[in-house]
Amino acid sequence: MKQVSASKKLALYTPLLLSLGILVWLIYPNLGELVLTIRNANPWWLLLSFCFAVSSYTFMGFTLWEVLRILGIRLPFLEVAGIAFVSTTVNYFVSSAGISGFATRAHLLGKRKVPYGASVTSSVVITVLIYLALALIVVEGAVLQFMQTPDFNRGMVEALIGVAAVLGFAFVLTLMFFHHELRAAWARKLFVAVNHVIFFFSKKAIPRENFEKFERQLDEGIRTIHGRKYELPKVVGYVFCDWVSNMLILYFAFKAVGISLGASTLVAGFAFGMLMTIIPILPGGLGAMEAAMTAAFSGMGIPVAQALTASLLFRLFYYLLPAFASVFIYWALRVSEPPPSPVHSRHGRGAQ
Repeated sequence: MKQVSASKKLALYTPLLLSLGILVWLIYPNLGELVLTIRNANPWWLLLSFCFAVSSYTFMGFTLWEVLRILGIRLPFLEVAGIAFVSTTVNYFVSSAGISGFATRAHLLGKRKVPYGASVTSSVVITVLIYLALALIVVEGAVLQFMQTPDFNRGMVEALIGVAAVLGFAFVLTLMFFHHELRAAWARKLFVAVNHVIFFFSKKAIPRENFEKFERQLDEGIRTIHGRKYELPKVVGYVFCDWVSNMLILYFAFKAVGISLGASTLVAGFAFGMLMTIIPILPGGLGAMEAAMTAAFSGMGIPVAQALTASLLFRLFYYLLPAFASVFIYWALRVSEPPPSPVHSRHGRGAQ
């Protein structure tokens, strides 16, 4: 038991220590210039950067709310937005290839009488759309980088590998979404993985005999999405608004430190940094994203101090402050949970 506990702690803390080591390696040589840059930062641009972080998480809430609506599940928007917020921040700080976010969302929606199958269906749909949108951004970034430096250098190779990785992951999810046999093979693994994380939160797992019920719910949710696929463009629109808000967080972080980026430079540097966030062993790509963004922007002629400061501000507004806020949002969601009921309604607690 002690060995199991030690291995779990090692798996939890090693990625975080690795990320912190990368940050120290990145920040320490530039500490003096970094402090000076932060002191001279424009607070109004910083406020605007923070506002677009709020905008990004708001569109995440709309994305989940709309997918649940397509599945026939009506919940108040603020509750759904809070669930999207908390599950997203959990994903950033627990390295589990996205399973932690899936499980957190399933746990919080389950408390509101949403079937686990529907929760997982909504998560898969949203993840596919997010990664397809990210792939388009990365492709655009690679093209813009090639147009600025038209030689097949290391950066181009890394960009192409990143495009292949993002597209590959989205393709696997899409294939699992449409291919019944493949989905059935992976459903039990997903069920077990989600169950492990749900147990961490509530000390109660979904009974294993409920797997068949879970699988039926998952199939039903996917059939519903297939039948109402013409309602997905609104979801796609919310996903792209989320990504645009992300880029504007970074854009105004650069404005705050005195750098005005062109559209091509912004997209190329942002895409290169986002590639690092999909590294499964690092929580939210912590350390790797900042290093990649700093390298990309400094390679395009921006001073290292400003590039590093802007990437750290992006991390602060989009990752760290939301993580702190999610503690209080999670508490509010727990307080607002409806009383336990033996009956699980497909339509939640009524439409907003």
